[in-house]
Amino acid sequence: MTAGPVRRVEAAAEAPPRRKLLEIGMVTKVYGPPGTGLRAVDGVSFHLREGEILGLVGESGSGKSTLARIIARLIPQTTGSVVFEDRDISGLSGRHFARTGQRRCIQMVFQDPLASLNPRFTAFRSIADPVRRLGTPAERAALPDLVREAAHRAGLPEQLLASMPHQLSGGQRARVDIARAIVLRPKLLILDEPTSALDASLQAHVIETLLSLRDESEMSYIFVTHDLSLVRLIADRLIVMHRGQLVETGTADEIFRQPQHAYTRHLIAAIPALGETKS
Repeated sequence: MTAGPVRRVEAAAEAPPRRKLLEIGMVTKVYGPPGTGLRAVDGVSFHLREGEILGLVGESGSGKSTLARIIARLIPQTTGSVVFEDRDISGLSGRHFARTGQRRCIQMVFQDPLASLNPRFTAFRSIADPVRRLGTPAERAALPDLVREAAHRAGLPEQLLASMPHQLSGGQRARVDIARAIVLRPKLLILDEPTSALDASLQAHVIETLLSLRDESEMSYIFVTHDLSLVRLIADRLIVMHRGQLVETGTADEIFRQPQHAYTRHLIAAIPALGETKS
């Protein structure tokens, strides 16, 4: 159960709708032979607006992490379209996408920072890596300043920039991962279970950091999680996935107040009540 001083995101009710940043159209991912393979993602469609936090919710095996990786172009979809800033990037492999200007606009924070960070890189070098690979000549010239700024925005003390991943705590590694993802100020940040390995107090600190970053830069987030009690506190809108399919979508309040699908009701019922202990 998540605890801590996490603040709830309140949407501006009268604000005009922002333009669509991302559109996913009937995306399917099949592993194995056509017709008999595993359909990890099955005809999912949704959109994400600028500055929006979208919660992508489901249990293990629901297809949410596969979908996140498709959006980040880490793996290709089998069918369907991925449109980012009005450009169809569906046909781009990870290698080709890395050569486009949009690659820097979509970044990802992974579930296990220790596994996603190069064990031979200091925190400074890990954060600097996207600048060296994707930055402009001017950004590469200003690399030390950009790294320190990203570390500050992620809440990572500057004195830890010389540390190796194994010398950092779980929360500190998570902040290195976030700093690396935001150093080029992306428009879309995909967060794949970024707090699942942390205790409740560290979860709260990381979530506060992410919300502050969104307030500063108006980045859009796709927050992938199985933890409804957590995502309810931060998401503007939720998408519920089950066995690769999108089974329900709506605002966090709508889904928690009047869930329409039996699977959504099952997930909500499984949230521990305050003071409840699992046997």
